[in-house]
Amino acid sequence: MKYAVLLFSLFVLAAPCSAQQTDLYIFGGFVNFDEDIETGVGDGAGFRGGLGWQINERFGVEGFVDIAPELSPDTILNSLAVHVSVYDISTVGNTYVSLAGTLTLPLNNSISGIWRAGIFNYSVEFERVSVNEIDLCDFISCEDSGTDLFASGGLMLQINEKASLEFSVTQYTGDAETQTVNTIFRYRF
Repeated sequence: MKYAVLLFSLFVLAAPCSAQQTDLYIFGGFVNFDEDIETGVGDGAGFRGGLGWQINERFGVEGFVDIAPELSPDTILNSLAVHVSVYDISTVGNTYVSLAGTLTLPLNNSISGIWRAGIFNYSVEFERVSVNEIDLCDFISCEDSGTDLFASGGLMLQINEKASLEFSVTQYTGDAETQTVNTIFRYRF
């Protein structure tokens, strides 16, 4: 319920600004994750893609999806305290679906600071975890999902009137806590 109130507040604050010129934009790019066995996040580059609405020069709303890389089976095997002779492990990268409010503050003609905060829903899944012919999913949870908050901050470099490049850091909180370093290309319609 608190997330619904937060989301509703975001739209209430944005509504008075909507009389000004608005811009839609799409964005996509690479999101670098650090491996974390507790949250099921693999190491390396993931992908972010989304749609945004710049309500005025400073405020906007975005919806996007981050797809994390798969957790390495070797990481799972190394975390076990037993000798493993036979295994069958298949993982799926975490998915983070997010809705955010954005604040953009121009620093000069070509560089702006950009901050976002909002809610995200995550899903984690291990397709198969069989070690020494024992299915570990019978004993531990191999799926998880939930909703929590995140915050992000960085710099946006204006390439031309329609395109920009963003370099930022995002901190996801809660059970799927992770931090990402992002390189995102944005194109405004």
